Amino acid sequence: MIKKFFFSKMFLVCASILLIIFLFEILLRIAGLKPYEVFNKDLDEPTINKYDSKIGWIPKEGKYIFPPTSINGKNTTFTILKEGNRFSGKEHDDSKKNIIFIGGSFTQGFSVSDEETFSYLLQKKIPNFTIKNYGVGGYGTYQSYLLLKEIIKKNNNINKVVYFYIYYHEDRNIGDFTWVKFLTKFSSRGHAHFPYVTLDRNDNLIENPPIKYIELPFRKFSILATKTEEAIMKIKLYSKNKYKNKSKITQKTILKMKELSEANNIKFAVVNLLIKKNTYNSYIEFFKKNKIEGAYCTFPLKKDFIVENDGHPNEKLHKLYADCIYNFVFN
Repeated sequence: MIKKFFFSKMFLVCASILLIIFLFEILLRIAGLKPYEVFNKDLDEPTINKYDSKIGWIPKEGKYIFPPTSINGKNTTFTILKEGNRFSGKEHDDSKKNIIFIGGSFTQGFSVSDEETFSYLLQKKIPNFTIKNYGVGGYGTYQSYLLLKEIIKKNNNINKVVYFYIYYHEDRNIGDFTWVKFLTKFSSRGHAHFPYVTLDRNDNLIENPPIKYIELPFRKFSILATKTEEAIMKIKLYSKNKYKNKSKITQKTILKMKELSEANNIKFAVVNLLIKKNTYNSYIEFFKKNKIEGAYCTFPLKKDFIVENDGHPNEKLHKLYADCIYNFVFN
């Protein structure tokens, strides 16, 4: 009798919990919220990245074809060489000094073909050097720095390192929740594990290893599961004042790039491709104070300069970038 009473009570408790969950789910759907979704566009694209325990993800060797992003668009050819760099006109030449490009998707030349990237166009302008484009889609300053450490270990003939900055990198560097969530929706590209940087009480950089976005059961069907994931990730990524200090964190990371380069007798420069007005003076002062060679090759991302339905620079803007970078950094 006691057992029957106990199981009856347990059944009522479980049924009540399930009913509450069901009602919450209905209310969330009425509010217009949706469960976890993967971008449909990305499902048609090739996977060009692979997992890396230190950096999160790195490009994998191969020749890839991306479908057009609009009716008037075209297929783009995307070639990743053995070392993980994108083809820029030369595969390998030990007799030439190497110039290393690091940065995110703007540097990599996402959404344009190999021969349309500014690294390819610059290679034609400076044939006495070999440009190696190690830009990686989704990278910020910190991941670029981690990659640079690996590049320097494997290359003995580097003349110069050029880091290409866009202001999006500041949020990426600090592990902004919205950015990390956005990347997981492109998980077929290999964006799943994300390293980031914060500051301690003494303003020293704290390097956090790659973190993976949590995946709960039924996430693709349940809004409650999706929201629970978000709450857990916000707690895991929380760091006091990190948004207030994101420019400082980025500049300290750039300084580590410079120190690493100069410790290996390599010249270092920064090119700003996209910068906010409210941080412009801060970066000017930072470059001047730390004697960092810098150039401002910023152009508005207007309709004529971006790939339709994508937002990345098109071949027109890459030509402008190539001319500007050449005049300020290599001339």
